[in-house]
Amino acid sequence: MANLINFRGFVSLLTAFSFVFAFISGIILYFTPQGRIAYWINWKFLGLTKTDWTNMHIIFCIIFMLTAFFHIYYNWNVLINYIYSKAKKAMNLKKELAAVTILVILSFIGSITPFPPFSFLIDLSDYLKSSWIKSPDYEPPYGHAELLSLEDFSKRRNIDLQQAVNALKAKNIRISSTKESLGVIAKNNGISPKEVYEILKPLEGTLSAVGTKASDIQEVSKSSKENKTLKWTKDEIIREFEGKGLGRKTLKQICDENKVEIQKALTKLKNKGIVASEKDTLRQIAEKNNTSPIEVLIEVLIDENKT
Repeated sequence: MANLINFRGFVSLLTAFSFVFAFISGIILYFTPQGRIAYWINWKFLGLTKTDWTNMHIIFCIIFMLTAFFHIYYNWNVLINYIYSKAKKAMNLKKELAAVTILVILSFIGSITPFPPFSFLIDLSDYLKSSWIKSPDYEPPYGHAELLSLEDFSKRRNIDLQQAVNALKAKNIRISSTKESLGVIAKNNGISPKEVYEILKPLEGTLSAVGTKASDIQEVSKSSKENKTLKWTKDEIIREFEGKGLGRKTLKQICDENKVEIQKALTKLKNKGIVASEKDTLRQIAEKNNTSPIEVLIEVLIDENKT
């Protein structure tokens, strides 16, 4: 191979190109929506999915590291001489060396425990990622719902399976088996899992109604209406909200979406010894109080009326 091409030049060019692709894919991943949203709405940028961009970033980062190793190997003597000459000059750059050392240490700490200005970069990324959510409909009913089979999803959403199959077929959605996940069904039909769910959503609650007698229809309808005014329980809150990325929402947003008075929520949290403000995200509240976002949400919604 060395007779066919200049291997040193080959390594140098591959290092440069792999850096460019790793750099570009890294920027794009900075603003891609969270996984639960990206996979639910079948998000794409320049025709590529989040998984495509993630795989590209990983592969080119690995190529960059490997070629960088060979680049150092082929230029070892030059590199050593360069470092040696710079080391001499560095003796006269003590202030600069100290400043760089401090900056690197602060950057390392700031990436683990974000604080200004590093937290601004994290917050900007969160803002850009959440900006893809145009409406509450973009949120899956729970985290990574697209991974559940049609059968399991129907059970969890209280949908009669046969009615679900019929509804999908009526929309010309091909299904090989009810064991297929919503993600697979969506992919095979060139749509997103969100669009599959939009077909199934009107059927929620039909599982309990299937098999009822005609004389019991009114009772089922009455019971359904009563259920809408039931209060939240801990298990229901966990089942409905866990894995939906609510930690990124502020307490005020949570209260507005669930029709809970903000002052009432703050009082409930205070009574539980949880320090919070309406502008804090659930994650920030949880971190300050050594708990989890879902536990904060439970304290806010428990015994509140469902909307």
